[in-house]
Amino acid sequence: MTKCYYCEILIKDIPYRCKFCGMLFCNKHRLPENHECAFDLRKKGIDTNSRDITPLIYEDALEYVSKELTVAKIYEYVTTKSMNKAEAIDLLDYFIENSENSEIRKISILAFKVLELKSNKAYSVLENCLLSDEDPDVKRIAEKIISYNFPKKSKELLNLIKRHNKNLKGRN
Repeated sequence: MTKCYYCEILIKDIPYRCKFCGMLFCNKHRLPENHECAFDLRKKGIDTNSRDITPLIYEDALEYVSKELTVAKIYEYVTTKSMNKAEAIDLLDYFIENSENSEIRKISILAFKVLELKSNKAYSVLENCLLSDEDPDVKRIAEKIISYNFPKKSKELLNLIKRHNKNLKGRN
């Protein structure tokens, strides 16, 4: 069961993920104004009944969040218990999937080791990096982290990849 990040009650039905801060909330606190969202981009002091207000665009919110939220911040939030590991995995996965910068992807993957993220979702994210990332350095780091965090579970996958690479070299 998941707890509401704001009121900490157990959420019995489907939790709501805030599109601004990424945290999970109960039905009562699902809206940014109901959980005092730090990433709520609506301007304070504007008459909300006014027709002059331009609607908030989701992409603008994500751009703002990505400027403010870093792998270092995720580490800080997890170690201070402001964020749970499942939420950290989701955010790191977001960085890996959406960043064109290989350094950000590498740092995000390394965070899986530092934060000791060892759930099935963490394995899945690392496996996806290992199998689909274009950058060989990112793949190499993903291989190290998946073998460190999941020594038994990753053994078959890593052997399969080695055999595949060996076959590719044999063809050339």
